[in-house]
Amino acid sequence: MKTLDEVDRKLIALLQDNARLSTVALAKAVGLSRSTVQERLQRLESAGTIAQYTVRLGSGDDPLRAWLLLRYAEGFSCDDVVPLLAELAQVRLAHSVAGETDLMVLVETRSPGELADVRERVAGFKGVDDVTTVPVLRTVLDRL
Repeated sequence: MKTLDEVDRKLIALLQDNARLSTVALAKAVGLSRSTVQERLQRLESAGTIAQYTVRLGSGDDPLRAWLLLRYAEGFSCDDVVPLLAELAQVRLAHSVAGETDLMVLVETRSPGELADVRERVAGFKGVDDVTTVPVLRTVLDRL
């Protein structure tokens, strides 16, 4: 696969924002013909750069999201904590990171009370030394 150029990156960003954009709309946005954009999309799909087009469901009510910043207890690691997190339906995403925080965990709940319950449960996991809760006030960009 050849390296992605600026047009490829723009097409991908546009589709991440709205996967339902027509080829004509994409072509207009990047200043190319419909057929050229269609060929580029086929190339990106064939190479696996674009794996799928998907839908994100909205519930009508935004969930309460928060990042739980975990620090492991001495002698524990990701391998000890992630299986416990995977059992919680509210856990949406976990990133192992470097620095003072060992693991960033995104949770979605229906209420502040549920968030408090999830946070306390995670804080009680064997291998978790500390949890800092960072509520999400507003999502300003989401291309996941």
